Amino acid sequence: MIKINWKQDYKQEFICPKCEQNQVKFLTTFQKNKVRFKCDNCGRLILESCNIKSNKKISIDSYGNTWLRGQKMDNFVCPNCQDKNIIFIGFQKGKKWLQCKTCKKLTYDSIDITPATLSRYSHQEPIVKSFIFEDDIWDIRAINSSSDQRRHLHIIYFNNIKSEWFKLLVKQYIYHLCKLNAMPGTINRNMCSFRSLSCYLVKKNITDINQINRSTMLDFFSHQSSSQTVADRVTCLKDFFYVGTIQKWFDINQDIIRYDDYPKSKPKNPDPMSDAVRSQIENNLHKLPDFIARMWIISFFTAMRPCELAFLKKDCLIQEGANWKIVWERQKRKDQHEVPITRTVAEVIQQQQDYINKLWGLDWDYLFCHYHDISKKYPNQPNIKPVKKVIPGPHSPLERCIRCLIKSENIRDENDKLATFTPSLVRPTRLTQLFEQGHDLAVVSAWAGHKHLATTSLHYTKVSCTLIEQEAGHIQKALFNASGKPLYYESMPKSFWENPLAHQLELSGDHINTPIYGFCGLPLNERCDKFRACYTCSCFVAQEEKLPQYMKIRSELREKEGRALSNGNDVLVEQFGRQADQLDKIINGLESAT
Repeated sequence: MIKINWKQDYKQEFICPKCEQNQVKFLTTFQKNKVRFKCDNCGRLILESCNIKSNKKISIDSYGNTWLRGQKMDNFVCPNCQDKNIIFIGFQKGKKWLQCKTCKKLTYDSIDITPATLSRYSHQEPIVKSFIFEDDIWDIRAINSSSDQRRHLHIIYFNNIKSEWFKLLVKQYIYHLCKLNAMPGTINRNMCSFRSLSCYLVKKNITDINQINRSTMLDFFSHQSSSQTVADRVTCLKDFFYVGTIQKWFDINQDIIRYDDYPKSKPKNPDPMSDAVRSQIENNLHKLPDFIARMWIISFFTAMRPCELAFLKKDCLIQEGANWKIVWERQKRKDQHEVPITRTVAEVIQQQQDYINKLWGLDWDYLFCHYHDISKKYPNQPNIKPVKKVIPGPHSPLERCIRCLIKSENIRDENDKLATFTPSLVRPTRLTQLFEQGHDLAVVSAWAGHKHLATTSLHYTKVSCTLIEQEAGHIQKALFNASGKPLYYESMPKSFWENPLAHQLELSGDHINTPIYGFCGLPLNERCDKFRACYTCSCFVAQEEKLPQYMKIRSELREKEGRALSNGNDVLVEQFGRQADQLDKIINGLESAT
């Protein structure tokens, strides 16, 4: 028999039936085997069996047992903090929904014995289900043996497709996609569109494919929740009607869905981690297990996608003479991509190869694996256990461990808020860093493996305010007019903003052997009347970094002026003297600016 501490466990958990106040307390006396209570507010004595009201929600399970919200579960241990401070909070999906009052973690009292769950705990892939077209559950691997065995979205469910006639057409289309080796994620997104459309068709009493017209589709799109959802529906159904007509499953006018039906979308700006957050994470990487820190180093340096990191093969490292590179498969593009790496990164990969080989040797083909018992509290992960599993999606080991590090080390962003992290932030952060380091956008795009420069610039590289200030400051600092006064960037022609090289002067010499260095501030479409007399022209723009050349040229001009004076050549004396005097102004202005 369980001993109950009435004073502690049931303190102020009942409502007085007289004053309706939650101040009922247990008394230490019993009367006729009933518990007596007293209300501190009105002083009324109460017997618990007849006239007190429970302040807690009561639930009844399938066996007729009564459960009170907040009831303690003495026989349960929290899977997160290992504490026994577990309470009952309700039923969900036919199971008791529990909460640990110590760490606030929510959990079920049991788990569903599904193929995915069995696969997770047995460390083996689920058995391939035989393909039968009439079944409502398909296994992609049984349809196409060349499909990616590593993906976790193998199963397709047709149960929620409402009408049988529509379900048959959907099955034919999905079978077509499977044979084309379409990505499992694409197939599952398409199934969402078909489930939504099937519910709509039933609601509108549409019983045949020929009853669907353009008005039907426009009305269907108007009921979608977001522009992204509309875009997914348009993409899926446009291809569905096209393939169905080509395959002669039905005959639908291809004008039923048009490209104009795609919602107008604005490209999202990249959202990389700030330098402050990234540097704090990297400075604390040593507090994580080495194999997790190696995930970060390789992922960040190469700018890999999270799924590419999860499926990175052990033989990804290639040496070519004194140089190293890493090669991996990209599922999104269905190709191979390679990036040159430093010796340090090559050593990190070799260390990870040794680690994984010591665990499983030839029985495991990948450079990384999944882990159980990842702590949310301790970055060193004292109970972490490697398993032969690949988790490419959310809740990967890298994501969970970095979040644990952020929380334990109180890593905050520039707004003094606790930093957030997902592995998808690593790629734009690295590409933005490469761009801010001065690498050309074409180089950054090639590093990312993008086909178009616009993809890199719009979605992966962010020009920070700091970079803008640095560039603007660099331009302002570099430009001076012919009198040595600072020149405003806005005063230069528009063609200079677009291409400064078009205005650059790099003339090794002229008829009087005077080199010219700097910029010409004259618009390109205007005629120059002082060609090769740039130092005396009001449109001449000096560069601060050319100061040593200006001083050298001035000395040479003064020597030429002296020789011309001794030879009696007054014209050359005037020309050399004017240029040298102008260079005096430029040099004095530049020296005062530095």
